[in-house]
Amino acid sequence: MRHSNPPTDVYRALQERIDELPVPYPSTESGVEIKLLKALFEEHEAELALHLSAIGEPVSVIARRVPGGDPVEIESTLAALARKGAINTGVTRVGKERVRTYGLAPLVVGMFEFQVDRLTPEFVHDFHDYLDDGFRKSIVGVQTPQMRTVPVRAQLSAGRSVSLYDDIRSYLSSHPGPFSVINCVCRQSAELIGEPCTTSSTHETCLMIGHTPPHGREVTREELLAILDRSEREGQVLQPQNTRRPAFICCCCRDCCELLRNARKLPRPADAIPSAHRAAVAPSICTGCRVCVKRCPMDAITVENRIAVIDEARCIGCALCTTTCPVNAISLVRRRRAPRTPRTAVSMYLRMYRDRWGFRKIASLAVRKLIGRKI
Repeated sequence: MRHSNPPTDVYRALQERIDELPVPYPSTESGVEIKLLKALFEEHEAELALHLSAIGEPVSVIARRVPGGDPVEIESTLAALARKGAINTGVTRVGKERVRTYGLAPLVVGMFEFQVDRLTPEFVHDFHDYLDDGFRKSIVGVQTPQMRTVPVRAQLSAGRSVSLYDDIRSYLSSHPGPFSVINCVCRQSAELIGEPCTTSSTHETCLMIGHTPPHGREVTREELLAILDRSEREGQVLQPQNTRRPAFICCCCRDCCELLRNARKLPRPADAIPSAHRAAVAPSICTGCRVCVKRCPMDAITVENRIAVIDEARCIGCALCTTTCPVNAISLVRRRRAPRTPRTAVSMYLRMYRDRWGFRKIASLAVRKLIGRKI
């Protein structure tokens, strides 16, 4: 395959291209973001990746952007990139045929999560360095996050039920499947650098809904619900994709989950992790047993005068405290200004584009898509 003349630094060009996606990929003084790219892309692969869109496209479309490109060779390179978790891949229907598609992936949720079962200590250390060098600041507290928190159980106070798309058990009970489970990349990362999880009995806690990735283990609906039961017992927070029909649900522990660990350091975690609910205490019932204090992943609960007190700015509505209160003194209530959950993944990413670049960017993307250019 003949390549166009590569830029002076193809990896810097790729970093800048990925930074145009809904999820930022900012540059740093240390250049650790380039180290991460070099771990995933050979130079010729990085050059080809510059021709990819933010959404998956067939090889026939991508090849038109590569001067002198051989579609067979291009597909071989893209397939290799997908196998090592450097880019997104999927399947779409073109006419009556199902066609493989390829597109750029953000670092999270994306390239980092794709490294599950093939992480190296060096990659994990570089990722953590990148978090400290500015990536964390660019993704925590954004207007439209990629994940949200839902209650582990669906009952609100006064017998009211949560919205259907927040009732994960009902959602899974009615979903046609298939279902699968994969290992948690955060727990694997922690273990690789000598900080093994102390709360979870297994790494298999990330649930895939409607698809089974190559590294996933297919499970029945009953097995899936049993995993939720185990996660609730072990105090894990349910964090699905931030859509009304999520394609994945993470069962996250306070030890290893980067999102929870980073949010807990903030004065107002509730601003960083969207949730439609919060916990409330009935003072006349509470005995001050402190079970909820130990259970809360955000350190949102204290006990004053033998009564539990919940800091609303720290509560993320996970309901872990409500399910273990021995006297049923804690319940969920809906927040007055509950965040609106995007309907689909596409609408979520469009919101993220709008948040970063404004409505003109969305209009520009629509035009580029219409004329067949990369977006």
